[in-house]
Amino acid sequence: MQRPILIIAAFLYFTPLFAQEQRLQELTKQYGIPGIQLVCINGDKKESFNLGTISKGSDKKVTANTIFEAASLSKCVFAYAVLRLYDKGIISLDTPLIRYTGPYERFDPSDPRYDRITARMVLRHTTGLPNWGDDRFARLIFTPDSTYSYSGEGFQYLQRAVEKLTHKSLNEVAQEQVFTPLGMTSSSYTWTDKFDTLSAFGNSPDAINGHRSQRAAASLLSCARDYAIFLQAIMAGTGLKPATHRMMLEKASAGYWFNHRTTEASKHIWWGLGMGLQENETGRWAWQWGDNGDFKGFCIVHPVKKEALVYFTHSNWGLHITRDILNAFFPEQTWWPVTWTGYEFYEKANMLDFWSQLEQRGYDHASEIVRDLKQKDTSFKLPESDINDLGYILSGKNQKKEAIDILKYNLEAHPNSADAYEGLAEEYDDIGEKQLAIQNYKKVVELNPKNTYAADRIKKLETQ
Repeated sequence: MQRPILIIAAFLYFTPLFAQEQRLQELTKQYGIPGIQLVCINGDKKESFNLGTISKGSDKKVTANTIFEAASLSKCVFAYAVLRLYDKGIISLDTPLIRYTGPYERFDPSDPRYDRITARMVLRHTTGLPNWGDDRFARLIFTPDSTYSYSGEGFQYLQRAVEKLTHKSLNEVAQEQVFTPLGMTSSSYTWTDKFDTLSAFGNSPDAINGHRSQRAAASLLSCARDYAIFLQAIMAGTGLKPATHRMMLEKASAGYWFNHRTTEASKHIWWGLGMGLQENETGRWAWQWGDNGDFKGFCIVHPVKKEALVYFTHSNWGLHITRDILNAFFPEQTWWPVTWTGYEFYEKANMLDFWSQLEQRGYDHASEIVRDLKQKDTSFKLPESDINDLGYILSGKNQKKEAIDILKYNLEAHPNSADAYEGLAEEYDDIGEKQLAIQNYKKVVELNPKNTYAADRIKKLETQ
């Protein structure tokens, strides 16, 4: 009887894994995402998925060793390092950082409010600094510690303070406080030679030089396997004093993002010290999203339930699938971070219904499909930005004709929109239809004279 029991046990174990892998394949194919690297933790069980290729047009497979840009997932690791230094008495969370750094070239010397900024404000995103400033200054957008606004500039300033205090580079600090103690052997805030054959962005001189700088907010290079080790440390509080671990995951600032739209999700989002927080029907999760252009990633962890997930992609549409991924690996529930960050379609159910109908009836029937859907449901709507995104997704999948059909429909539905004209102009530009591109770029400039990109494209195309 033992053999049948083992066979049944194996079947029960592998069936969910097969379903999850199949779902990942469906999602990456639908959105034109070349590959994905994902690790899910559920108690003592850890599952890894490495699917597809490292980038569009490449035949190099994603493996467990492939190195991705972690983008803003860099911030969580740096925050953990800072809290380790806090536990050791090296840095105070409430001492103005100016005392550690001295004058800082990114700050306007005529504004004394910068002197109030502390490490705690940086970690909970209440510094008043923009996400990124201009080439010269990072000017305050509000008085420090008066509200919330996500800021990469704040993390760069805290990095300066840490480097001054320790007399070490960011990556040296990370190696001592995070990577070595936790056994994260494939992570670095700067390029290392071992990435030559492993990086998802190649190893050309430009790629290597582009990854030399060390930025606490965004330059971490890692893989899902390594990052999952970090998430396990966050779950367990490894390396932190118990009080510090609790403080990291306590509500430190509300997620009402300064000068951003407020949604229902805003009521359920907070920031701890270095990670976002959400509360839903299953309790409190800590999370972070990453967006470095074509590199997109996401992580989430439930310290009480001992559940966590991290994934990395090399695709502009990598965050459009976050909700679907979470629902594939955890019991279906409310995922407020997905709504709050706003990366998926605003009217997702409507868009997926529309997309499904397009696949069945043809993309050149978009107008008829929308008319039929509105007859069935008078509240049915498709935002202009969602339709534009669909056009770009199709273009990325080399469905150029279908992309043009959708972008033409978007213009038909929004005839006075500079953005709709620009989407169509860019697609014509991409396929070499110069005159049609110029014609549509001119409409962009007519509707929005401040659009310098369109004006520049007209000049370049007319001189070719």
